[in-house]
Amino acid sequence: MKHYFYYKDKKQVVPVLDEEKNKQAKKKLAHILKTKKELIPNHFIERWSDVALYNPGGDVEKANAILINAEDGAYDLSNPLNDMTGKEWVKFSCSWFIFNALHKDLKEEREISPNTQDHPATFSPTMIEGFINFFTKKGEAVLDPFCGIGSTMVACKRTGRVGYGIELNEKYYDLSLKRTPEFKKTIFNENAANIKKLKLPKIAFSISSPPYWDVLNRSTKDFKKDRTKDGFDVNYSEAEEDLGNIGDYDIFLEKLANIYFDIFDLLKDGGYLVVIVKNIKKEGKMYPLAWDLARLLSKKYMLKDEKLWIQDKVGLAPYGYPSAWASNILHHYCLVFQKK
Repeated sequence: MKHYFYYKDKKQVVPVLDEEKNKQAKKKLAHILKTKKELIPNHFIERWSDVALYNPGGDVEKANAILINAEDGAYDLSNPLNDMTGKEWVKFSCSWFIFNALHKDLKEEREISPNTQDHPATFSPTMIEGFINFFTKKGEAVLDPFCGIGSTMVACKRTGRVGYGIELNEKYYDLSLKRTPEFKKTIFNENAANIKKLKLPKIAFSISSPPYWDVLNRSTKDFKKDRTKDGFDVNYSEAEEDLGNIGDYDIFLEKLANIYFDIFDLLKDGGYLVVIVKNIKKEGKMYPLAWDLARLLSKKYMLKDEKLWIQDKVGLAPYGYPSAWASNILHHYCLVFQKK
């Protein structure tokens, strides 16, 4: 007998064996498909013959969740945020994660254009996919105001979202278009400070990694030497309006915060903003960039949480040895804000 109804027995999700309840569940599933199809993620609809009803207490009348495989978890039809099952949701809610560059992502970049190596601070579309999957549903709009070479746009393409990107450097803008030509009308070669001029639609979610102040303009000699030798860029651009070229920390913070304040007006009510950033050092002093930015943005947004991105395959340098403490910073803060 095919099982149309599951419940929780102790800590395991198992099928209900009662034949009458299975009949009731089958009837309710047909009603759900007919009346609530817009609430059902596509991957469930595509495999509807495999879908079963779920209620932890085994009550068909109260059941409002569906599943395909018990081990993958159940999807609650009242979920307004994303297409994730409960198990997927819980897994993403961990406050930290380890992620290093993936070969498959680098391969994809190089196949599109070897010039993607020009950008001095790229990140992985695979990592961004996790955030997009959690904070949006398929078909929704995602904005990256510091688009770079289009990693967020690639993540949108992979996950079935509509990518909106803004990039100041024309060379990186062109690479974004080359990687995701389907977003030709929604990627702009513009200064993010002028975002209001673009007349963008309502955005479900925004995720970005802005310049970490002027850190690239004072990177280690080896970094500049090696990249210059290979003909790669050592900073984002030479443009005066580039945030990465601002020397004054407070002015940098103010201009960066103003961009995110403009995005606040574009976000749908209840929408989320994720900013990936880290604290930095200059001339032996620590500047709490992540914390200062969180404090500033809290004037308009609700600071919901943080998620730590840890890189554990970065070589350690003997900073401060042998006379003073200086850490190797291998973690970034993924600051999570919400428009309330």
